[in-house]
Amino acid sequence: MSSENEVRMSRSSVKTKPNNGMRILLFVMAIAVGYVCFTIVYDLRVRIINHFELSNIAEANEQVGQTLSNFIADVERETDWKVEIVSGRRSKEAQIQLKRDNPKNAAVNKSRHVLGRAIDIFLYKRVGFNLIELRKFSSKSAWIESGVPEISKRYGLLWGGTYKNYHDPVHFEVN
Repeated sequence: MSSENEVRMSRSSVKTKPNNGMRILLFVMAIAVGYVCFTIVYDLRVRIINHFELSNIAEANEQVGQTLSNFIADVERETDWKVEIVSGRRSKEAQIQLKRDNPKNAAVNKSRHVLGRAIDIFLYKRVGFNLIELRKFSSKSAWIESGVPEISKRYGLLWGGTYKNYHDPVHFEVN
């Protein structure tokens, strides 16, 4: 009788105790769910920031806002990159501070950001669990390979990657 109870107890403990394979599966599922949630929140944050920046530009000039909005839409439709606006319309004070921080930055009277006619963008895409980004210090060739400078030409945008004395591939402006 006692051996029969021991068998029942050992069977019930086996049923409630997950094996290593199950633990690994649960861990992988938790990582995958976490990654999906992070991706959704990250992309949503980018969309909100982009909307705010484009609205701010449209306040200064509706046509420029629409041009930049269409440019971003085409980049995301025609390439595998997503666009994050990191700088749009700036105050004169913010531009003065940027010039102090880096003398190569445009003076207030030359900055298209102050006029609401320029954006600085980062590009990003996901490959598996990796987030790949193009930023200010990414190479000019990497930006060209992205196809974004070519798309900007269709909109008549000046690309900061064409500057002779300053590497600014994140900059796109309406002349």
